[in-house]
Amino acid sequence: MQYLLVSIAAFLGVFCGFTIACMAEEELKLGRKYFNWLRHGLFVVILAIFFYHNQSVIFFMFVPAIIIVMSFSKEREALYYYALAPIMFLSYLYNGFLSIATLVFLYGFPVGTLHREAHLKEHWKKSVKGIIYAYGGFFILNIAFSALQLSL
Repeated sequence: MQYLLVSIAAFLGVFCGFTIACMAEEELKLGRKYFNWLRHGLFVVILAIFFYHNQSVIFFMFVPAIIIVMSFSKEREALYYYALAPIMFLSYLYNGFLSIATLVFLYGFPVGTLHREAHLKEHWKKSVKGIIYAYGGFFILNIAFSALQLSL
């Protein structure tokens, strides 16, 4: 149950970033470059902390393989966000869960902001539906992992 609650909180980072973007729409074009840097930097920090806490050979092979496969996709930003779900689950099982979950929450800020910037001409309700459609898989994966965790 704890895993599911923390996963929900981590997923809310996307909506927090979206809300901030709605409040400061005129600043989005100027900040796009910095939000991309922040998103990439946070992803690297999440991976570094995950590997620091989990020094298994399987992890060193599993995560880079996923990232390499995802980098060929057209929807790679959403897939990178989806990749954080198994990383959170594995860190829950082994080590570093709260630090990873906090960073996933922070990773959602630039993701939500950049989503709003890309869909600026749309009504905000349609953009929220787009966020749920694009990044809801992260939440669904975490529900599945929570059920798996309960069965362990």
